[in-house]
Amino acid sequence: MARFFVPRKNIIHQRATVEGPELNHLKKVLRLGPGDPIIVFDDAGWEHEAVIRSLSAQAAEIEILRSFQAERESPLQLTLAVGLTKGEKMDFVVEKATELGVQAIAPFVSAYTVPKLDQRKIEKRRERWQKIALAAAKQCGRTRIPKIFPVRDFEDMVQQTTGPLNLLFWEKEAHQTLKQVHATDPEAPSIFLVIGPEGGLSEQEANLAQRHGFKAIRLGRRILRAETAAVTAASLVQFLWGDLG
Repeated sequence: MARFFVPRKNIIHQRATVEGPELNHLKKVLRLGPGDPIIVFDDAGWEHEAVIRSLSAQAAEIEILRSFQAERESPLQLTLAVGLTKGEKMDFVVEKATELGVQAIAPFVSAYTVPKLDQRKIEKRRERWQKIALAAAKQCGRTRIPKIFPVRDFEDMVQQTTGPLNLLFWEKEAHQTLKQVHATDPEAPSIFLVIGPEGGLSEQEANLAQRHGFKAIRLGRRILRAETAAVTAASLVQFLWGDLG
């Protein structure tokens, strides 16, 4: 059955309303109508089996038949920080990170960031990424939509980040591996994971991050594209600390 996101505030007792872009998808894309069964999920982690009772130009009125908490979210609170990339590469990262169970995505700009965007374009992209995260969450059966943080400067981001385990994947790190970090801290409940942009991170930026408690990690002997590195790193972290494998 088709899945739709409904904010918890739109659910009262056994009734709920589907509005906005989700209504458009229900009516015009999937062409559903009264009597059709659907699945909805809210922003509190609940999933609901429902049936459409009526349609109007403003909303679809649905009746909830059964509610339950689906156990599909990773126990690891993983934030993926990614340097802005060119074109649609960031779209790919947001989609795949959502599928991998990332809880939040934090885009940033740094010394070697290639795209130079003004605030209006950055906010427009952020809105697009949030829509991509919603679509990916619906497709993969998640009950939480990753939060897309506002774009920040790399220096501000590392200085303000606190948490039990902060990781920086850096191509110039020669020794420390993810396995070694996991061996010393196998039970980290949350991880903040940083992947640089296409141009990588400067040595000054990497040193700054390490002074603020980030552990620099080598990802391997080969240089990966930024979007490949982001998906690979998130997968490895979810395998070691999360629920993959």
